[in-house]
Amino acid sequence: MEANHDKRKRYDRQLRMWGEQGQEALERCKLCLVNGSATGTETLKNLVLPGIGSFTVVDDAVVTTRDLGNNFFVEEAHLGRPRAECVTALLQELNEHVRGSFVCDSITSLLESDPSFLHEFTIVVATQLPQHTLRKLALACSEQSLPLVVLRSYGLVGLVRIAAGEHVVTEDHADNAPSDLRVAAPFPELLAYAATHFADPESMSIVERKHIPYAVLLLIVLKQYKDAHGGALPTTYKEKQEIKALLTSLSERWFGVEGAMDAINFDEAKLAVNTAVAPPSLPSSTREVLAEAEKRIQGFKPPNDGSASPTHADKQTNRPFWILAAALSRFVAKEGGAHLPVIGTLPDMTADTASYVKLSAIYRERAIKDAAKVHAHVQAILVSLGHPESYISLEQTRAFCKNAHGAQWVRFRSIEEECTPEAAQVKELAAMLDDGSQAPAAGFYLLLRAADAFYSQYNRWPGGMDNDIESDVPVLKQCVTQLVSELKAHSGAPLVVSDELVFEICRYGAAELHSVASIVGGVGAQEVIKLLTGQFVPLNNTFIYNGLDGTSVSAEL
Repeated sequence: MEANHDKRKRYDRQLRMWGEQGQEALERCKLCLVNGSATGTETLKNLVLPGIGSFTVVDDAVVTTRDLGNNFFVEEAHLGRPRAECVTALLQELNEHVRGSFVCDSITSLLESDPSFLHEFTIVVATQLPQHTLRKLALACSEQSLPLVVLRSYGLVGLVRIAAGEHVVTEDHADNAPSDLRVAAPFPELLAYAATHFADPESMSIVERKHIPYAVLLLIVLKQYKDAHGGALPTTYKEKQEIKALLTSLSERWFGVEGAMDAINFDEAKLAVNTAVAPPSLPSSTREVLAEAEKRIQGFKPPNDGSASPTHADKQTNRPFWILAAALSRFVAKEGGAHLPVIGTLPDMTADTASYVKLSAIYRERAIKDAAKVHAHVQAILVSLGHPESYISLEQTRAFCKNAHGAQWVRFRSIEEECTPEAAQVKELAAMLDDGSQAPAAGFYLLLRAADAFYSQYNRWPGGMDNDIESDVPVLKQCVTQLVSELKAHSGAPLVVSDELVFEICRYGAAELHSVASIVGGVGAQEVIKLLTGQFVPLNNTFIYNGLDGTSVSAEL
């Protein structure tokens, strides 16, 4: 009990953000960091502090004077020692509850000698890798259904790339939470409450009328509207304006023109009209999830071990999510009447305490009933698949139902698709190059690809030494021309990179600046947390930071 209290105190702020389930997902994480570079350690710092379970640094480099200039997790006394060992020791000092280990070898050698090396990990973060090494690692991660987050700091350019196959979001934390008052499709308990407590508002006092919850006011005027329109609900802007006019007419009748001006509950009702009175519909992302769910569970094989809870392999294939989604789909088709379960939370509104408490209880109890019906479908599916009923708890089902409006299924393009000319998103790149605000970022992206080609040919980065800058510019231009030619051959889209950016990349000499590494590490850690917790929507799939003017661009490449 005391340990749990200590953990709550230690992680208080983040628990408010992603809750206990999110924190538990972090603590189960076994992360593999490829290269303990400045970018890698900045990323890992931002994951060790919130308490991931464990990490392993894979790096065959030794600490050099260059590391001392950009990496806060090495010291002068570490010169010549294995970088993986040094950064692991200092990173562990940030959080004693996180386990750290290291392997002083290259990821290429490890995968060649032990193809199953990555099997024990939950996620892989790769930093500062040339393209040929990255493609091998990406293929290994793909074969094991391991999400891969690629990070790169190159001079004043930063890049984050996610290759996670597919990812499911159970809670999107949308800025605008969905309104779920159900006044357009009221459930029996809500109608009974309104009929019992507000059957005769005309006989109420002015003070009592000004404290009628706006959800009830909307029920009253919607009934008037439907009676006048053959039972139809308002859908257009003009029709919704009619609802507002009915509210105005009602408030003026009850309070007079001047009295209606301070009827706050009526103002709240008018503000809610656009979202609350339209016919209920499923969000497009949720519809996509439900349409896929039944197909997914049909392809699931019975478990070999009869585990009472999801195994690591189950979580990699998102098995619990698809079972919950299939159960939700059956609920929507049957008991829900094409509607999702009631969320069960009531927004703040002007009302007397007794009315608000009672109304909140009605929504909450309805949400509990709906979740119980969904859970009955969950249990039926579990039985059909050979899982014990404890495989998915009622609490998990309730949480899933509460956030069903934000359920999403994200598919990521692979690194191999990105690097293959015939599968590359050339038209997307061409559009970015034509956009004045995005052109520099798109140009830098192509130049990073060209720099990889330069490295592959010459085993060094363009402009790596001061006296190489001028002579390397035309050579890098040739690499750009070759890359653009290959991409253009499969799409016909024009790709033009300015000579100024070519010179900039040569001027950078593949330097890893701490200021850029910290930005890339912050964004990268944020995306790792999204992938681990299944909360918030991850970027899909590339983030490019342009340190020349402090701007960034996200694109699907």
